[in-house]
Amino acid sequence: MSADRPRLWTAQKLADYTGIPIRTLADWRTERARSRGLGLPFVALSAHNVRYRDEDIEAFIAGRIVAPMDRAAD
Repeated sequence: MSADRPRLWTAQKLADYTGIPIRTLADWRTERARSRGLGLPFVALSAHNVRYRDEDIEAFIAGRIVAPMDRAAD
């Protein structure tokens, strides 16, 4: 983690960093979405005070890397 990145991210900071809308982040925090494996882990400091851990954000991003297709198979 670099010095300019927070250890705990607000939804707004995460939205700014990733381009994922705040509404989508909120939707992913619902029990229904979590039961379907959507979204990323979060820390509920209180009912309306949610943060995201830096390591969970990095894992979420790493899990969505799409490798180029092998053109030799064509």
